[in-house]
Amino acid sequence: MKKAVLFICLVTASICNAQVPLDSLKAYYAFDNNLADSSGHAHHIVSGSGTFVNDRFGNPLQALQFNGTSDSLILPVPEFSPIQGDFSIAFWYKTSSPEKMNLFSSKQNPLDTTSNFEIQLNNHSSLQTILEVWYQTYIYWNGSGWAQNAFGEGSGGPFIKGKWSLMVIQRVGDTLQVYHNHALYTASLITYYNGTLGDAVDLAVSAAPHKFDGVMDELRLYNRALTQAEIDALYFEHRPFVFVEPRATDAYAQGTNLLAYWEYDDAQVSDSIVVEYRLNNGAWQATNHSNLAYVYYHYFPLNYPYGTSIEVRVSDFFDTSLTASSGAFIVSEYEWQNVSPSLPFSPRDGSGLLVLNGKMWLLGGWDPPFHQATNYTHNEIWSSTDGINWTFELQAPWYGRHCAAWLVHNNEMWVIGGDVQSGALRDVWKSADGLNWIQTEDTILGYDRRTVPNYAVLNGNLMLFGGQEFPNYVPQNMNEVWQSPDGISWTQLPPAPWKPRGMIINSCIDDSGELWMLGGGRLNDRRCFNDVWKTPDGINWTQVNEAAPWGSRYWHTVAWYDHNMWVMAGIVNQTDANDVWYSPDGVSWRELRNTPFPIRHAHSTTIYDSALWVMAGINTNDAWKLVNVATVGIQESAQTVELSVFPNPATGMVTIKASNSIVGKEYALFDLLGNVVMQGVFQNESTTLNLQGLPSGMFVLHVGATTAKIIKY
Repeated sequence: MKKAVLFICLVTASICNAQVPLDSLKAYYAFDNNLADSSGHAHHIVSGSGTFVNDRFGNPLQALQFNGTSDSLILPVPEFSPIQGDFSIAFWYKTSSPEKMNLFSSKQNPLDTTSNFEIQLNNHSSLQTILEVWYQTYIYWNGSGWAQNAFGEGSGGPFIKGKWSLMVIQRVGDTLQVYHNHALYTASLITYYNGTLGDAVDLAVSAAPHKFDGVMDELRLYNRALTQAEIDALYFEHRPFVFVEPRATDAYAQGTNLLAYWEYDDAQVSDSIVVEYRLNNGAWQATNHSNLAYVYYHYFPLNYPYGTSIEVRVSDFFDTSLTASSGAFIVSEYEWQNVSPSLPFSPRDGSGLLVLNGKMWLLGGWDPPFHQATNYTHNEIWSSTDGINWTFELQAPWYGRHCAAWLVHNNEMWVIGGDVQSGALRDVWKSADGLNWIQTEDTILGYDRRTVPNYAVLNGNLMLFGGQEFPNYVPQNMNEVWQSPDGISWTQLPPAPWKPRGMIINSCIDDSGELWMLGGGRLNDRRCFNDVWKTPDGINWTQVNEAAPWGSRYWHTVAWYDHNMWVMAGIVNQTDANDVWYSPDGVSWRELRNTPFPIRHAHSTTIYDSALWVMAGINTNDAWKLVNVATVGIQESAQTVELSVFPNPATGMVTIKASNSIVGKEYALFDLLGNVVMQGVFQNESTTLNLQGLPSGMFVLHVGATTAKIIKY
C-alpha cells in the first residue's frame, strides 16, 4: 500500500504514483444533474429514473438518489452485455438500508438463475444455522446466489453505514475481487467465475425486484482490472488526506490521550506535512510533529476543560491548499464508573431494570450457559439501593422470561409479555412493592403473539409497539402500536410509518414527554436500523434522522439522561458492541469514545441516583454508571429547582426555566476566565438564550446566588 491504512503500522511503503485511470474506461457517469456518459463513448443513459442530490463533497445536484421502490438505470455499454474478460466497476455510494438490494444486474428476467450476473447488498447468508451471521451474502453472480454461486459472505454493517464509500468490483483472470474504500474486502478462492458473465442485455442498476435504496456517484466501468495504485487514486481523488481518527462526532473523557491518524496519497502529497490543532475555533497552533509525511499519526493529551472543542488538521508543507481537518470533537463532561465487577446473580440478558420505592429492581432474564435447558428463563427478583449490594427478594408468580416489556407506571412495576423461550406470552402483571404481584390480563385481546416488543409509558399510558411475530417470525403487522391506561383495557392505535421492528430493550422519553424510537431490528432475518423517530402520542410519528451516525443495531438499550437521549451497545455489524452515543435532538450525535465496559447485548439500563446505569447482558454480570462530572445545571426535584437548562450541552438556543422567585432578577453568563459574555433580566419563568455567537466551551450562569453550568458545542 502506498499510504497509511492502519495506525498500528509505523511506516508505509510507497509504490509508483498513479492517476485516476482513463484507458479502458468504457463509461463514466458523474451524475452532474444529468445521465450523460463523460467517457467519450457516448453511452448515455436514456432509460432511468432517480433524483439528483448533493454528492459526497456537498455539491448540489451531482449525485443520484434511488428511492428503493421504482428508481433504476439501464446502462447501454456493449462491453457489459454480457461481460467477457477482465472488468472493473467502480462507484461511490451511500445507503443505510438493511434490505436486499440489487446494485448491478444482467439477466433476462428477475427470476433468471442461469448465465446471469448480479451484484447484491444484504442477501441472505448460506450459514443459516448461525443466526448472528444470517446476512449478508455481499455479492453473487452467474447462478442462484447459493452454494458455489455465493461470494463475499459476512456481516452487512461495513457497507450500509449511511456514509459515502468507494466500491470497486472486478475480475482478474478467474478471480473475483471486491474493494471497499480502496482496501481488498474479499476475493474468490475457486476458479468458478471465469467465462462469460451475464446475458446479452444492457446492464441494469437497481434492478427489480430488489431496488437500490441509496445514493450513487462517479460510476465508472472499465474492460480491464484496475491495479491497487489505480484504486487508491480513485479513493483519494479530490482529497489528498483522509482522517481516520478522530471524527467530528467524537467526545473524549478529560485526560484522554488521543491518537490522531490519517491516510494520505503520495501521488498528491510531498514528503513533508504540517500537523496543527485549534481550541474552540481559535487560531491554529503547530504541534511537535516530525513533519515527515510517512509519520501519519500524532498523540494529543486532552487536558482541557469540559466542553472544549478541538480540531486537528494536516496539510502539505509546500502546498497548504492540500489539507484536511478532523472536524471539531470535544472534551466530554461524562465519565463511566465501574460500580461492581461481579454481581451476585448469574450473567443474564434481557432482564428488566426498574426503579421503584428508592431501589433498583432487576427482574427475570436468560442465562443459557448456566442451565441445561436451553429455554430456561428466570422469574427471579433482586433489589439494590447502591448497585453493589443486591438482595434476592423472591421468585415471582409470573412465568420466567426475558426481553419482556418492563415498565414503571402509576408507582407500580409492570411486566408484559415475553420472549420466544417463554412462548411469546401476552400476559400483564403489576406490583407496588416488587413482592406482591397481581395479574391484570392473561392475554391481551387482539394482540398477536410476538417477542421482543418495544415499550414505554407515554402520556399516562402503557405503550407496546412493534416486535417480532411468533412463531413464524414473519414481520408483517409488526409496526402495530397498542396502549392501555390500566393494563386491562387495551386500544390498538393506527400503524406506525416506520418499518416493522423490535429488539429495543427499554425506552426513551424526553424532557417534553415525547417518545423516541432509536434503531431496532427484526429477529427473523437479523436486519437492523439506525433511523430515529419520535412521537408525542403514539399516533403521529416524525422521522427525525434517516441514518444516525451510529451503526444499525438491535438488542441495545436507550435512555433519556441529563437532557440527552442515549444509545448503548447491542449487536452492531452482527457482533456485540460497547459503543455509546448521545444527542439532545436526535440529529446531532456524539460518541463517548473509549467505553470501558466489555461488549454486550440485551443488557439492562435505568436512571437512578442522578446516574445512567448499565449492567448485565449476555455473559456479563458487572455494573457501571455514567455520571456528569461537570454537574451540568441544577435539576433535582421540583421543590428545589431554581434553574434548569435545556438542551445542555447545546449548539445554539437554550431555554432557561426558573421558579417565580427569579422573575425580574438580573442574570449574567460568564466564561471560565470570569468575563461576562451575556446578561439580561428574567421577564418570565422561561427565557431563551442564543449561544451561537459564543465559542465552544463551558459557561456559568449566575442569577443572584444561584448558578447553572452551560456547555456550548
